[in-house]
Amino acid sequence: MTYKNRPLRGNCCGALALAALWFPVTAIAEVENELSPLVVSALRIPQDAASVTSAVTVLDPQELEARGLVQWRDALNEAPGVISTSTGGQTGAVGSLFIRGTTLSYSQMVVDGMRLGDASSALGNVLSAGRVYDIGRLEVLRGPQGALYGGESIGGVLWMETTRGSGKPHGSITGEAGSFDSYGLNAMHQGEVGNLSYFLSAGYEETANDAPSQSFHQGRAALRVEGKVNSVWTLGTTFRGFDSYFENGGASDERVEAQLATLQATGVISDRWTTRFILGFQQENYDSDSVWGNYGTDTRATSLTTDQTVVLNTQLRLLANAFFHHGSYQNTIGTDQTRNRYGLGAALEWTPVTGLTTSAALRWEDYDAYGSELTWRLGSAYHFAKTGTTLRGGVGTSFHSPTYLDLFGSSFGAGNPNLAAESALGWDIGLAQQLSAHHQLEVTWFKNEIDHQIQHSPTPPVNIPGLSVTEGMEVGLRGDWLERSVEYRVAWTLLNQSMADQPHNAVNASIDWKPTPPSMIGIGVAHLSDHSWGFSPIDAYTLVRVYGSYQLTPTLKLLARVENVFNQDYELYLPNSPWGGPTVKGAGTGVYTGLTFDW
Repeated sequence: MTYKNRPLRGNCCGALALAALWFPVTAIAEVENELSPLVVSALRIPQDAASVTSAVTVLDPQELEARGLVQWRDALNEAPGVISTSTGGQTGAVGSLFIRGTTLSYSQMVVDGMRLGDASSALGNVLSAGRVYDIGRLEVLRGPQGALYGGESIGGVLWMETTRGSGKPHGSITGEAGSFDSYGLNAMHQGEVGNLSYFLSAGYEETANDAPSQSFHQGRAALRVEGKVNSVWTLGTTFRGFDSYFENGGASDERVEAQLATLQATGVISDRWTTRFILGFQQENYDSDSVWGNYGTDTRATSLTTDQTVVLNTQLRLLANAFFHHGSYQNTIGTDQTRNRYGLGAALEWTPVTGLTTSAALRWEDYDAYGSELTWRLGSAYHFAKTGTTLRGGVGTSFHSPTYLDLFGSSFGAGNPNLAAESALGWDIGLAQQLSAHHQLEVTWFKNEIDHQIQHSPTPPVNIPGLSVTEGMEVGLRGDWLERSVEYRVAWTLLNQSMADQPHNAVNASIDWKPTPPSMIGIGVAHLSDHSWGFSPIDAYTLVRVYGSYQLTPTLKLLARVENVFNQDYELYLPNSPWGGPTVKGAGTGVYTGLTFDW
């Protein structure tokens, strides 16, 4: 669904909007600073943030954890252009991700170099289970990225890496308990021994939630081991898994089991050529039991990816990529399909003069379920070192492939094997401005045009004519005072056009203060203007949280946070459709305390 342009309304940080008018409306990646020294996702290789030609936000998982933002669906709201929430319920319910006005199935997630999910297996269960405890790098790459990542990357790409072990062997354990019969425990151990590094994390959490029949519990684990074999090769492996249960408001009991494992090899063949291979396996088993029966899906994927980085000369760098992906999808209503996709691509980065970077990327891939796709992207960035200004612009394409149910049908209705993929053209133009040594502003203007959108109901699905448009502005502001004893951050997303009638304004802001070396206290605000997820209008709401910590001893830290301080009554989902369903409300005031022990 799209809606017409309308005037700015709601609590959208007027002072921030006024500041944004002093600069060109833009698209941007963060200027290099202490929090984001490198960007990996833009070209799948580490690079200086000032040379990145795409819009990227790098989030620090340790900083997020320190402020009590441990769930992915809360943490991702700190990136401009992102609305991360759930329309299914409170903690443990399926997650919803809206990047640049698109919906969940239009964005992709890459974890440890392997793509998770596809058009047939959206990322909602992964988002509901994700926590920052075991993430070492978290990046939000925005805009159509089909030339580097393929389908389902119209809104953007979430890039995540399991933590790499570092330093002398050490560990920590964090326990927290609080409102709604909630408690959780997470333990970690990591370090380096000779040429070997390791990281191991495991955790368990449980809550009854502040709503009838929404109990949730899950266990999770993560592992990363890497070793330098010789002067050329580094080998490694990662594993991630979780097992969760959610009581879906009395309508159903939902169980998800998921695992991801990779084997990785990186070779520095010479000072000009670096090669990388990733073999990955992922599976997710989902079961929903209700009074109407059982519905379940089993998805599995095996992939082999290689990236080749070649420095041609002092001005040119080439990235070549090839992949093969074998996936299977079964469900309890008759779909049982196995399909392959494969492809190759290349990206060229050119730096003709100091400060100016231009990139071009092209990718071809074949989906044997329906056909092949060709995507491309062009981008440029110019960094003015004297003024701390970076100008960026880019244009590119991506696509959203039909699901197995769209193509082959099910007991819900007939499929359409002649469906074409939805195609998208998107562009942005932007600016990042270092306001002083300690303050940075980024402003982004973007627009996406999605053609051949698939209409799923009534069946059989069809490609509908015309364009679906998402368009708006992203603003990020962050900085510190008093030698970083006071730090703040603001992310504002303004949507003039969107899919699914999303909020016109979404604002996430926080500020924290360290009055003494061992203590920290902060406050955060999240605001969504009115919207209508679930077919009926949902009123605007603003949530306030406070958080803090105190280092009791060198090895023991006290943690505390209060969520929804003013007990705001708000709705996550308000159905108004033939199949009905209960109103899904957000949680009231919650108080949580915990301890972290380091050794």
